[in-house]
Amino acid sequence: MTKIFRKKVNDEASILSKRTFGEKILFGIVFVVFALYAIALLFPLVMLIINSFKDPLYKIIADVNGTSPFGLPDVWHFENYLKVFIYEVASPSGKMTSIAQMFLYSIYYGVTQVFIPVFTCTCVGYVLSKYKFKGSSFIYAVIITTMTIPTVGTGASALKLAHILRTYDNPIMDLVTHFTGYGFNFMVMYGFFKNVSWSYAEAVFIDGGNDFDAFFKVMLPQAISAIITISIISFITVWNNYERPLIYFPSFPPLAAGLYLLKREAMNDADAPLYFAGLVVATVPLCVVYATFSDIIFKNFSVGGLKG
Repeated sequence: MTKIFRKKVNDEASILSKRTFGEKILFGIVFVVFALYAIALLFPLVMLIINSFKDPLYKIIADVNGTSPFGLPDVWHFENYLKVFIYEVASPSGKMTSIAQMFLYSIYYGVTQVFIPVFTCTCVGYVLSKYKFKGSSFIYAVIITTMTIPTVGTGASALKLAHILRTYDNPIMDLVTHFTGYGFNFMVMYGFFKNVSWSYAEAVFIDGGNDFDAFFKVMLPQAISAIITISIISFITVWNNYERPLIYFPSFPPLAAGLYLLKREAMNDADAPLYFAGLVVATVPLCVVYATFSDIIFKNFSVGGLKG
């Protein structure tokens, strides 16, 4: 391992030594610019973490002591994180819900609203890209058309339909609405399977397999990396989404919606560090997921889209 690391360092050093003086200057300027940009992105996160450990009256204490409110806390209040988990806020339906419950709701929404649509989009994308049958072109045209229609104007009718189907404020019944096969995930999987050779499936047929064997044993394993990539992106989107849960599930708000409610009550109670602690709790899972799967995301996405 040490030899590999040294070889990599030597290769990078040799590449840098081959640059001209002007290229080295340009390389240094670019490095400084990106370093400053990285610091600008990390600074708010660092200040958020520091402020989450402060006393609720840290601004008043700083004014009395003549110190800066942006400095490190004199006393680190780790109990802010314990307090934020047991803190309860009133949901839009009037139900008192703790931040810990909202955290569990976010995990539930993240699992059900990601893996079910991703799987159905994978199946639909595979079928429409590899099989030609009556109505396949029409189905594809309908999917593309629905992606071009703004959803803002359909909000009232969608909410009425949720009441009719009894999925309103019912996260269990709402599962049926996620068995869809359209949207961005469909386009990604459709393009992926379009670039996979059909000879793999023909080999399965020669060996006595059927269409399900070709899909689950040969085609689907090749798409695992692409599925993981769109699942991660979808999970981040669902985790940060607070509008749909507030409208359709007022009794079961996720953490993103809970932070919106917590901000209002925490500021009224003059307890800003409590709100900051809640933001850190909501940010940590996303940072962990992205740091864990960042290599997969960058390996599967090129400049123009998903690599086949």
